[in-house]
Amino acid sequence: MNERTPRFRRGGRPRKTDSEKRRLLIAARVRPDELAIIEGRAAEANFPLSDFLREQALTGVIIVRRSRRLSPIDRHDLARIGSNLNQIARACNTTGDTFRARHIEATLEELRGLLRRIDAPG
Repeated sequence: MNERTPRFRRGGRPRKTDSEKRRLLIAARVRPDELAIIEGRAAEANFPLSDFLREQALTGVIIVRRSRRLSPIDRHDLARIGSNLNQIARACNTTGDTFRARHIEATLEELRGLLRRIDAPG
């Protein structure tokens, strides 16, 4: 077949356009046991390894595990609130004074606000 051969007579796969070509490469380091697992999953899915990895990277689900740590400011606020609650409780137990017990509710509301801040995502 030469250049004069009509296009419909040419055999083989049509050429890809520049936008269809995949030229970039992503590399990842894995242990031999991890590679075996990935290759097994690709084989189960009946995908070539590169297609399997690309599909997983584009559409797969990753479970993000985050451990939320308190900032130093939050730790200080929490310690201060706990100290206030302890002082109020000690005073109420010692004197039997219910007036001070009412302040516990305000302190608890402050604590609840801090806990909401800690539980807030991100």
